[in-house]
Amino acid sequence: MLKNIFKIGNLKYVVAFLLPLVIILLYRRTLDNDTWFVLAEGRHILEKGIYYNDVLSMHDGLEIVVQQYGFAVIFWLIYSVFGSIGLYVMTILFNFLICFLVYKIAMLISEKNINMSLFVVVLTDVFLSFIFIVTRAQVLSYVFILLTMYLLELYVKKKEKKYLYPIPLVSLLQINIHASLWPMIILILGVYIVDSFKIPKLHLQGYKTRPLIITLIISALIAFINPYGVKMLTFIFTSYGVNEIFELVSEMAPFDLRSLYNILVYGAIVTVILAYIFGKKKNIRVRYLLLFFGFLALSLNSVKGFSELFLVMFIPMALLFKDFQIKSKKVILFSKAAIMWSFVIVFGAVGICGCLVLSRLSDAPSEVMKEAVDAIDDKIGDREKSNLRIYTGYNDGGYLEFRGYKPYLDPRAEVFIKKNNGKEDILQEWIDFEKRLIEKNDFIDKYDFDYLFVSRKSDPAYELDEKKYDKIYEDEEAEVRVYERLENK
Repeated sequence: MLKNIFKIGNLKYVVAFLLPLVIILLYRRTLDNDTWFVLAEGRHILEKGIYYNDVLSMHDGLEIVVQQYGFAVIFWLIYSVFGSIGLYVMTILFNFLICFLVYKIAMLISEKNINMSLFVVVLTDVFLSFIFIVTRAQVLSYVFILLTMYLLELYVKKKEKKYLYPIPLVSLLQINIHASLWPMIILILGVYIVDSFKIPKLHLQGYKTRPLIITLIISALIAFINPYGVKMLTFIFTSYGVNEIFELVSEMAPFDLRSLYNILVYGAIVTVILAYIFGKKKNIRVRYLLLFFGFLALSLNSVKGFSELFLVMFIPMALLFKDFQIKSKKVILFSKAAIMWSFVIVFGAVGICGCLVLSRLSDAPSEVMKEAVDAIDDKIGDREKSNLRIYTGYNDGGYLEFRGYKPYLDPRAEVFIKKNNGKEDILQEWIDFEKRLIEKNDFIDKYDFDYLFVSRKSDPAYELDEKKYDKIYEDEEAEVRVYERLENK
């Protein structure tokens, strides 16, 4: 078996699938910040069941749609057995599934051009790996999106309805595991329906439309089988386009060219467009164009949309250049040597980066945050954690929830918007507090916090009246302070 792996023909698979992993291990050496509140969600659901009013923050009566409740449960189960390393390995395994599905789609539409298919795999996953392959529900959603595309391509290629039968099940899983990306399943089905009408002048390919329409209808109807009904289906529309979220969440910011990565992304987009312009017209498919320009429009509006664009952007290259083959003996010999050296370098890099990950991976965002929350633990004695009122900023609340506390705010931005929670705009209140539009004493007196967890000097709560609050923890370098209300003593 080992002899077969080390054959040149097999080594190129290893290189193609491991190369993006180097980027993941190098740039994602800690768990994603959302990990902590997702774990808290999963733990609560398994212990007490689905909830319809927020149970993680200190606020009462906030209506909620736990749009990734299924993933949260899976997440907690993995963590409870395998710890942080289990979550990290889970993400890597999902990434391999992403690579595998991209490869299968590319092989199908390129009529088994292996080299071109592996090239598409590397391009797709490298661009995804820099930002989007993280310990979050989106990695499983990418698998569902690609699986839907693969089943649709099989239907187009083989003209058999049986390949459409699993798609409603994918829709059901998607809505109950990560609802915010469920509309992508319906969108992709719609795009394939458009291309099913045979109009040669418009490059519409033409294949049986009725089975696709039936599949779309069933996929939409079956999605109502979820704990929150229609709110689950429309979650993305009530949470997208909110000014507070665009202002606060970096991945919701519009695309710009102020980083090397974004410049590379821009270059990749231009290259793909040129490939369409100069590629063989007979190999152009309207469904790919619609997906490309549709997701491109979302991406230019917010960086988060680039994840879906990367999933579909490079796949059509396998069709446009399916006839490309290396024939020069010199080039082939050079390619074999390049594959051998690439394997040695990539395999070594994975080993080194893997060791770095293991050395840093922990059950806390940082050692400082762990020590700071430990300081609160030491002070509360026999008091119930969930009864305490704790101030935190946007990025810190998730970890406090993981530790059993109920903070003022956490990274679930959509939960703290009035049009979602039906009660008040807490996120906007915090933004106004950060901007000094609300008096510090008025804000603190309103909530009568037992403890304040502050992680930035720019936070107005970084300096407090020593007559009311006692500083019980400080790390000047990390700019973290924890205050206790003196009445608690």
